[in-house]
Amino acid sequence: MGSLVVLGDITTSNSTNISEELSAPYITPWNSIQSGGTSFIMGYYINPTVTPISKINFTTLKDAGITDIYVLVRNDNYYPILSEAKLKADAVGIKTNAWVFPGFKHAHVIARMKIGVQLDVETYNMTEYIPEIKAMREATQGVSFSVCAKPEKWDGYQYYDLIYPHCDYIVPLLYIGDYDMGITHLKSVTRFYNYIYPRKIVAGLETYESDQNLTPKDGKSLLKEIRAVQHHTRGVILFRYGLSKFH
Repeated sequence: MGSLVVLGDITTSNSTNISEELSAPYITPWNSIQSGGTSFIMGYYINPTVTPISKINFTTLKDAGITDIYVLVRNDNYYPILSEAKLKADAVGIKTNAWVFPGFKHAHVIARMKIGVQLDVETYNMTEYIPEIKAMREATQGVSFSVCAKPEKWDGYQYYDLIYPHCDYIVPLLYIGDYDMGITHLKSVTRFYNYIYPRKIVAGLETYESDQNLTPKDGKSLLKEIRAVQHHTRGVILFRYGLSKFH
């Protein structure tokens, strides 16, 4: 597999003229995490306004073990971006998901494109969004539908009990640097989630130290986090704010 390095922007070899905001291409081969025949998700968030789909080397993603991409889209740009992403992801066997925020109105169209949908609801007023979650679940029949939320227990009561019946999985943002947690707590909370909501959790992990320290984590540290949640989740999705100046 070679030495481990942190997963960052995956750009094509001819991308030297791309914005200087993009980090150098570096990636960890995560294939060893998955055992043969499993459906463990190795997800990767993409913001196409920072990393254009045309500049991403999907073969590199696939070779590294990425199974799913989550592509940020809005009401006014979703169709061309997702069409391009799906074409390239399908060619190498990666699943495409739309990463959307509340107020997105085209989930039914995305479902017809055979693309999954993830609704990012990072709020302390989660109950206000339950009707939208239910409606989006109805609009996405036939494809996967997930909800991204603050981590229950670490960040108070987040109403996972109300969310989980209406999605395929919940993605708690288990950012240990921002919540001042360690590997032991990370493993403990995912074990708890899996006990209460079996097969309903995919862990969101940050690939940088914290929102206050955007230094990319070294590969060994990130791998420890993945190993900690591996047996208690359906997978992980890697968020790279700080590696590509996401905001």
